[in-house]
Amino acid sequence: MDMAGALGLLWLFGGTINLMAMIGIIVMSGIIINDSILKIDTINQLRRQGMGLMEAIETGGHRRLKPILMTSLTTILALLPFLFQNDMGSLLQQPLALTVIGSMTLGTLVSLYFIPLCYCFLYRKSPVSVMSRP
Repeated sequence: MDMAGALGLLWLFGGTINLMAMIGIIVMSGIIINDSILKIDTINQLRRQGMGLMEAIETGGHRRLKPILMTSLTTILALLPFLFQNDMGSLLQQPLALTVIGSMTLGTLVSLYFIPLCYCFLYRKSPVSVMSRP
């Protein structure tokens, strides 16, 4: 889903898929996957402590909201200047900036909303004892 954000922003700005754009997609994938894994891990820890499914998802969402938003916003804001400058370095980095900004925007929404939704769908009938395995 994050690739759609990257390719959509590249298309919107008339960018091309080149080596820098591919590097941006790899960077974005690592950040978004890490955010999602940490959110799921937080939810699993809360379930091991005895919380119900919906309560653990809500509490885990509150605990991970600020770190996910801070990671996304700092990455997006750090790359934003590349889009508005016309020197050689900035022109070289624009495809990377476009892919990371587009992916991080959509990926943040995926980490915040879609991942917990999938978790809820997959584990809604799973007892807490299943989560207590080492």
